[in-house]
Amino acid sequence: MPRLTIGAQIFSNMLRYPRVEIIKRKTYVPIYQEYYEVQTMRPNRPMKSKFGMDKSQAMSYSRREVAKLKEEGYTKAVYNSMMVDLNTFCP
Repeated sequence: MPRLTIGAQIFSNMLRYPRVEIIKRKTYVPIYQEYYEVQTMRPNRPMKSKFGMDKSQAMSYSRREVAKLKEEGYTKAVYNSMMVDLNTFCP
């Protein structure tokens, strides 16, 4: 069996855990605006995405998603590309 590289091992481990990502989108026409998108991924389920929010709305939505993950029984998650322990994590 071929041996996985370090990057492939990390990537395969990340797929086991649910993920909450906050992505900033910028538009410059006619004025500069920032929109935020929150993506939520769980193992063996399709990705959910909510976009068109400002920063405070995106942060509160991501906190609700983390609380939902805790209720579902997950102990670890990937939050903004960082592995966090949900028992001690406060976003």
